[in-house]
Amino acid sequence: MNEKDKEFQEERRQRVKRLKEMKAPDFLIEYEERISKMTLAEYNSYRQQKIEEDKKIKSEYDENTPVQQSIIDEIYNRESRLEYNSFIYSDKTHLLMAINPLEFMSQEDYSNDLYETFLDHAMEIYRDRFKYIWN
Repeated sequence: MNEKDKEFQEERRQRVKRLKEMKAPDFLIEYEERISKMTLAEYNSYRQQKIEEDKKIKSEYDENTPVQQSIIDEIYNRESRLEYNSFIYSDKTHLLMAINPLEFMSQEDYSNDLYETFLDHAMEIYRDRFKYIWN
């Protein structure tokens, strides 16, 4: 085993130890234990496989779930009522907190990025509205 693999596995074993000390949920500990036994190449392959599986699930969800105009309208309505805030301007996470999409869309729609395009567009509109302040 090469040095990078040893370092990777040691870092993961330390994570397992910290999770156990914090009394983290068993599924998190088991996940980290499984990863701690992988080489770096195996982990990267595993990660890529999970990314591809996630894309497939989201794609199937998109195909089987129509977007609702009322949700799209609510995204843009909430964006239009936002005042200038440098945190919202600079970071999408803050925009999402301000719009709070989970108040008007399902967790499943949100988790599967069904309205991601519209949320990204709302961010662009917000930045365009306040670019004179930011510059």
